[in-house]
Amino acid sequence: MKKHIRDFYERLYLVGSGCAPGLGGKPLARELGYPDALIDLLPPEVWEDFLPCGNVISRIEPKEGERVLNLGCGAGVDSIFLKMSSRASFTVVNIDTAFPALLKARAGALRSGLQGGFELICAEGGGLPFAAASFDWIILNGVFNLFADKGELIGEMGRVLKPAGRVAGADLCRKVTLPDYFSEVPDAWAWCMSGAVREAELIEAFEARGFSKLELRAEAMDEFFDRAVFTFRKNGAGKHPADV
Repeated sequence: MKKHIRDFYERLYLVGSGCAPGLGGKPLARELGYPDALIDLLPPEVWEDFLPCGNVISRIEPKEGERVLNLGCGAGVDSIFLKMSSRASFTVVNIDTAFPALLKARAGALRSGLQGGFELICAEGGGLPFAAASFDWIILNGVFNLFADKGELIGEMGRVLKPAGRVAGADLCRKVTLPDYFSEVPDAWAWCMSGAVREAELIEAFEARGFSKLELRAEAMDEFFDRAVFTFRKNGAGKHPADV
């Protein structure tokens, strides 16, 4: 399934998603509460492949010299938003298994006039190529449900986060037991549906691996899913700048 998801997104970013209204692009950004001023500043090409599950930007406040990991960055729009909306000088590292997505992220950053502090790495989320305690923040927008082994993903995030570091994420949470046909359609995994867990299961998975829940807000989508935005704090000694 991991290979299918990677191949799915490689094809998506090679061909272009051509976001339909309600599925992505500017309309969804406005619906999710991304700031209008920044939406209008970004070049039109940046919106062609913007497919978020939720608005995580309002949950992230990087300070001078900090490091942010955008795990499963896609076309990197969250990273571009973050850099353009902050006066602090910080580094955002964009990681994705789909190399064409990283090419889109690089092009978007150049079109948006970003210089410096914007890195791109092609790698797996289940085996992050970083030393322990490398990051202050992690963005996880529409990525959690792509992992069958969610414990592996959370464990890796905990390893590379500093004590008190935060994960700001968004994804679908299922409200009911999904019909069998979800698991029978591989693309349902790629669209974050088949891998969805209940809200309580998401919280339990993070807490079992050394995180504390700071926030989880859910919005009803349909009979099967809610759209959830969540923030978790890594346990351990130390104070996060956002707590000051």
